[in-house]
Formats: sequence, C-alpha cells, structure tokens
Amino acid sequence: MRNHTRRKILATTGVATAFGVAGCLGGTSGGTTLETRYMDAPGLEEFFEEHTAQFEDETGIEVEYEFVGWGEAQETMLSDIMSRSGPDVHEIASTWIPEQYDAGGWMDLDSGSVADELPSSDLFTDGALDVATFQDTLVGIPWFWGPRAYQQVDERIEAGGVEGTPSDWDGLIEQAQAYDAENNYFAIMGSDFEPIRNFAMFLWQNGGQLLTDDNGAPAFHDDSGVEALEFYADLYAEYDVLPSETIEWGAADIQGAFTGGQMASTWGALGTVSAYEEADGNALDDLSVAAPPAGPDGDRGTFFGMELLGIHPWTDEPEAAAQWIDYLLQAEPNAAVSNTVGFLPTNPDGLETDYFDNELYRTFDEEVFPHARTYPQVLGWGEIESELNSTVFEVLQSAVTGGLAAGDAEAALERAASVAEQTLE
Repeated sequence: MRNHTRRKILATTGVATAFGVAGCLGGTSGGTTLETRYMDAPGLEEFFEEHTAQFEDETGIEVEYEFVGWGEAQETMLSDIMSRSGPDVHEIASTWIPEQYDAGGWMDLDSGSVADELPSSDLFTDGALDVATFQDTLVGIPWFWGPRAYQQVDERIEAGGVEGTPSDWDGLIEQAQAYDAENNYFAIMGSDFEPIRNFAMFLWQNGGQLLTDDNGAPAFHDDSGVEALEFYADLYAEYDVLPSETIEWGAADIQGAFTGGQMASTWGALGTVSAYEEADGNALDDLSVAAPPAGPDGDRGTFFGMELLGIHPWTDEPEAAAQWIDYLLQAEPNAAVSNTVGFLPTNPDGLETDYFDNELYRTFDEEVFPHARTYPQVLGWGEIESELNSTVFEVLQSAVTGGLAAGDAEAALERAASVAEQTLE
C-alpha cells in the first residue's frame, strides 16, 4: 500500500447509488472523510463494496457510499446543491447538468489541483466530452454510457417466417405484417419517460430535431416531428406492429417479455441484453443487434444516455475525490460497473476486458453508437421534457383507444411547443 495518510471518503453518485451516512464525517484522527452518492441499481452495492476496499488498500483513503433512488435523485441533488451540503463526489445524470450547473453545483474539473488527479480528456471520445462540458466548463468525468440498439432473438424471428433486421421504417412494417408466430414481433416501452425517448428517435430518424441549432426555440413540432409522431402512433393503430398493452410497459415488463419469449424483437440498451443472458436457457449468441431502422430521411438516429462523476465545489478534499474518480475510470473498474448497470464503459480499454468479450458489444460500440444522440443541454430542458413526454403519451393513448383524429398529433405538438417557447425565453 502506498504511504498515504489514511482518509475517509464518502462518495455519492446518481445511478441511484449513493455512498455516505450522516454522522460518519469525522473519519479517523487526523484523517479526512470523502462522501459519495450514486443512483441505485441492482448489483452496485457489491461493486462498491469490492472496489472501495481495493481503493483503500491502494491509497489509504476510505470511501463511504450511499445510494439514492432515481425517483428522488434529481430533487435530492438540487436540495443538496442549494444548501451546499451533501457528498463530495456525486453521480450526474447528463440531462440534469444545466440546472445543477446554474445552481453552482459542480466544480470545474479542468482547473486547479483536481485536474492533475483526474483521467486525461484524451481518454474519452468527443461525443462524451461534449456531454460532459457545459458553458465551457468540464462539469463531470464520463463514467458509462450506452445507445439503444435494435435487438432480436434470431430463432424467434426465423420461426415467424422473416429474416434479418429491418433497415428502415418500411422494412419494420413489412416484417411485422409478414411475421407469423405465436409470440409478438416487436415491442418497445411506453411508460415513464419512454414516450419522449422513442419519439426523439423517430424524430431524428425522420430528419428532425428537438430544438433549433442554437437551442433557442422548439423544433419538434415541424413537419418532420408531426410525421414522426403520427408514424409512432400508427405502429399501434394502423399497422398493428406494437401490441396495445405495451403502452403501459416499463423496463421490467419489456425485459420480462423479451427474455421470456413473448416477443421476438425490441430496441434497448445493454440492460436488455444482460437480462436476456441471465435468464435460464438463453445465451448472447441467440441475439442480433443493429442500429434502429432508418426513417424516410435515411437516418438511423438512436437515443443514448450517459452518467458522469462530478465533484461538488464545497468539498474539503478535492484531490482525494479526484483520485477516487480516477480509480473508477481505470479499465477494470469501469468495465465492471458498466457491465453491472447495462452500459458501455467510457474508457475504451474497458471493452478489452472479459466483461465485454463478445462481438455483440463491438456491434453496439462500432455500428450503433455512431447513430446515437442525446437531449439538448439547455436550462429548462426538464420542464420541456416532461411536457413533451405527457403530450406524446396522450397521443399514443388516443391511438390505442381509437380516438386519434387527423390533425390531433400536430395540434398536440403545437401546444407542447408553446410551453417550450415560454420555458426557453
């Protein structure tokens, strides 16, 4: 073990995993406490138990961790930021960066003593750094990320009389209508914040965008947006591609159906792959993955999410916090946590570990990621996202119940755009 003064670090992140317990801040005599918080997910406690111990062996720094559920994470984080309390290190959901940065929640990781302790920016791709940088400030270190890929069980697809993955919207409809098997051909999640994510994908595939290039005004309500939402609704109402019950499905429902044989294909991140592989009788070799079907514009746009690690500016131990982040970004820990939560490591060397020793992961990284995008980073996006998600869900509900009339999708998007305009003023 290196000769360091023993310090205690309480680390907290936003994967619903948070490290740290009130009342544990004293540490050992003459030592320091580093608090960390993470957003919770299955398997993370085992990961942190192992790696905080290993980090302490290597550095003499003790890390205490705490988890917070996704449902309360955003509110909890903002409350901590406003009161200048909470952990030293926190997991950051990328879409929350503007609001939290505006409230003074994140240290500039490109300046001061922390920069020397953190991984070099050269480690990450430009896309990851674009998300991690807000208003010319590096607010977080990219931790893990992942795009949504079109995924199918080849044996089920072939049993239904079709083959290959659909390359465009027409192919998706044609395969669904030709499919002849006891299970369903295709399904995607319809609850929580999935409607806007799916709509964003259809929008990108149709050549549209959520906001204008300068992020100053909504753009999702133009012709490409209306066509995208109508196509999404028609997958339920006209083409009978999406089973009506899936409008209420969340992650557990879609993964249960996909792993259990109720459907042959879906789109999702690596969490879906992991769930499939873990089910009895299933294997990765059963699966094929590809970029989602292209829209009329020829785009195969897909959604990606990314989690980061940031340091709150009120920390008393910035260098220790930076060392902990640097450790978590080493290839093996980065691969281990990414595998646990169903994402890809942001450290490219993590893909060379045993955790990702399958060609399927290369397909995710090399063939799907180039088509991946995420939400605009703009103050007020949370309100816009919530409004647009509700709007899309209401349109889909009307489609499922047979109450969607011509012009309804356009009118709904216009109303959502009015809210977005007021938010962006």
